[in-house]
Amino acid sequence: MKKFLLFTLMLTLAHIITYYVFGALAYELFTKQFYQGENPTFIFMRTESDPLLWQHTMAWMLPGQALRGILMALALLPFMKTLVDMNVAKRALALASIYFVFSHLSAAGPTTSNIEGFIYFRPEYFNARIFLLTQPEIIFQALGLGICFSLLIHIKRIRRQFNPTSDQAA
Repeated sequence: MKKFLLFTLMLTLAHIITYYVFGALAYELFTKQFYQGENPTFIFMRTESDPLLWQHTMAWMLPGQALRGILMALALLPFMKTLVDMNVAKRALALASIYFVFSHLSAAGPTTSNIEGFIYFRPEYFNARIFLLTQPEIIFQALGLGICFSLLIHIKRIRRQFNPTSDQAA
């Protein structure tokens, strides 16, 4: 149980950190134009242009991302030992791939940057320009999540080598 809690904590922290960092960078560099301005494309989203609606987003962003991290850890529970036993690079790439494909590209809910969006969204919400400009955020977030989580697991292993009693606590 302690190993699963540690696994969940590490994955959730890695998710929250990479979600905020890469989301903020991508927003400023690529996607702000879709949320702001005279003709925002994502008119269905809550944005800072409406402070009252934005309060909801700000209140629920951290708890929502924490919940996502916990749910991802639960889904990965059957594969926890396999992931933890992988070397740093393989674990990072495996988690990044899982996250990118299942959480984004092939997600069941349509977005402006996934397969379901291509099938169901109207052309003004889904086109090649929007699709391409929204990809860097999730690609870097997925890679960041994989690397951050993989390094956290690696650091835990290094500590265990120097302190054999920590194995009992994990």
